[in-house]
Amino acid sequence: MISKRIEPHKNTLQFILQPNSSLSWQKMKLVFYAVAGVLGIISGAFSLLGLWLIFPFAGLELVVLGSAFYICARRAQRCEVITIDQNGVEVFRGRKANGKTWRFHRHWVRVRIEAAPHAWYMSHLMIGSHGHEVEIGIFLTEEERLYLAKELRKICNS
Repeated sequence: MISKRIEPHKNTLQFILQPNSSLSWQKMKLVFYAVAGVLGIISGAFSLLGLWLIFPFAGLELVVLGSAFYICARRAQRCEVITIDQNGVEVFRGRKANGKTWRFHRHWVRVRIEAAPHAWYMSHLMIGSHGHEVEIGIFLTEEERLYLAKELRKICNS
C-alpha cells in the first residue's frame, strides 16, 4: 500500500509504503480467542469422555497459532518511508523509530526497475546514486511498484 503525504511547511514529499494487512492486531486477538474458546469446549467434551490427553495437544495448537499471529502482526508493522526534499532523497526502512536510513542527493538519484529473471518472480525497484542502491517496495504488488517508480522518476528528475 502506498500513501503520499505532502508537508508544505517543510517543503517535503513523503511516500509511505506498508504491506497490506488483512487483519488488525485487535481482530487477530478476537479470532485467536474464538478459536481458543471452541478448542476449549471440544477439549472439555473429550476429557469428559476420558480422553484427557487432548489438553496438551490443544495447548500446543494454541501456542503455534498465537505465534503465527504474532509474527504476521509484526511483519505488518514494518514500513518504508521515502522523503524527498529540495536537496535529497531519504529512504527509511524499519518499524517506527527502529530502522535504517539511506540518503541520496536528489539530482543524482537514479530510479530503476530490475526485471525478474523468471515470469513468476517480482521485479526489483532500486533507488540510489553513486554506485549505492537500495531496493524499495519489496512487499508491494507489481502494479504498485511500477506506479511508485513512475512517480519517483517524475519528481526526482524535475
